[in-house]
Amino acid sequence: MAVVVCGALVVGAGCAKAPALDEPIAVPLEGVDGDVSSTLAELLGAARAAPGSGEMRGRLAMAYDVNGFSDSALATYVQAAALDADEFRWPYFAAQLLAERGDLDAAVASIDDAVAIDDGYIPAWLWRGEWRREQGLLDDAKTSYRRAEALGAGSPAIAGLAQIALREGKPALAAEMIEPVNAELRHPHLHRMAGSAYQALGRAEDARIAFARGQHPTPLRWLDPLQESKWPYIAGFPNQLVHAQKRLQAGEVEEAIATLLHWREQHGEDAALLSTLAGAYLLAEQREPAWEVLREGLRLYPEDHHFHFQCAIWHRDGGDLRRAKEHFERALALNPAQPRAHEELATLLLREERYDEALDAFDAAVAHGAPNAAELLRTSGVVAGARGDWPAAIDRLRRATERDPSSTLAFVQLARALAESGRIAEAQAALGWAERLGTHQRETAAARRIVTAQEQAGDAAVPEASTG
Repeated sequence: MAVVVCGALVVGAGCAKAPALDEPIAVPLEGVDGDVSSTLAELLGAARAAPGSGEMRGRLAMAYDVNGFSDSALATYVQAAALDADEFRWPYFAAQLLAERGDLDAAVASIDDAVAIDDGYIPAWLWRGEWRREQGLLDDAKTSYRRAEALGAGSPAIAGLAQIALREGKPALAAEMIEPVNAELRHPHLHRMAGSAYQALGRAEDARIAFARGQHPTPLRWLDPLQESKWPYIAGFPNQLVHAQKRLQAGEVEEAIATLLHWREQHGEDAALLSTLAGAYLLAEQREPAWEVLREGLRLYPEDHHFHFQCAIWHRDGGDLRRAKEHFERALALNPAQPRAHEELATLLLREERYDEALDAFDAAVAHGAPNAAELLRTSGVVAGARGDWPAAIDRLRRATERDPSSTLAFVQLARALAESGRIAEAQAALGWAERLGTHQRETAAARRIVTAQEQAGDAAVPEASTG
């Protein structure tokens, strides 16, 4: 890779020349977290001590990258690539930074340098395909996705090709590609792609179902193992805490615990660290250390709703529902805008057969933006129906189907509530939608028998007209 990069290394406007290779780039460290400052200073010293080493320059670039110095990281990746022309990582990581700043031509140029070194790394071709598709260069994007598919990328490559088919006005081809992948992954992004294809094909009801299943779209991403090579260079307590929280979200619980325990020695009274560590122990079902952290958290922060909520979960999982309820109630007194706390409290109230209070708690969870609001409305509708309050059941179940037209059970239970109220035609319509969704076939068939029986009972109750 050349030292002078036009478009790939941009400082201000136009082309810029990377600093001389014997001058590793330094960043101002005034006001920077002490751990970050010492890590960067150490790596900068190592790069200065070995001015011809691409590896030392690349390590410095990675440290700049993960600690928020993206401009210096990009320039240093360029230096590292010039020093070590056979290392895939440096132009690959530079391409990521270029794409993040929106310079997709430079990103593709840099990733082309990377695949010229190693053309077998699947994520490189997937990124290249995505960037070219975003630019509207569809033939080039197809070439990248097909290369990724040939290397074994599977669903991400097929999804990329399907998106191109949609862009090219070929919805039937897009649907043909998406459907088998979606049957396996059931990803919101794929559902929305299928919805777009069905809409273009005039399949309005199928589109409505698909869009409902993709209500909370997230990007379809793939594993990129090389990114993990940057993680050891994340420095400083705040950065490491955020990284641990991300690992928890990714299901890497033991790794997150190890990071948190390291920092607990220095930041043992930090509320965010204690709460995150307690949550990690709860996920790992390590009850004793979880309780030790929670007790410490409540001692230091008795008015912090996070610790009361986590204590409630701890007691609930241990079977002490009375104490769990007390902590849920305390958490909500401190912060009423917690949808999950309202939901958990509603579940405990149901077990105590305190139905009115449970329904109020479900309503509060929905009002405060619970992401599973449709499911909570469905559950509360079933509760209302079990008590014989069919108007309330119908109202809640109908709202559940409006929020999630892909919920077969909501339509099934709505049909049963409507049938109990003698509204057979509406019940039949709800069942028809449930049957179209095609899941929960046993429940749908049982509801069909009940609705049919109700219909026949209604017909039998109507006296025959007199023949005079």
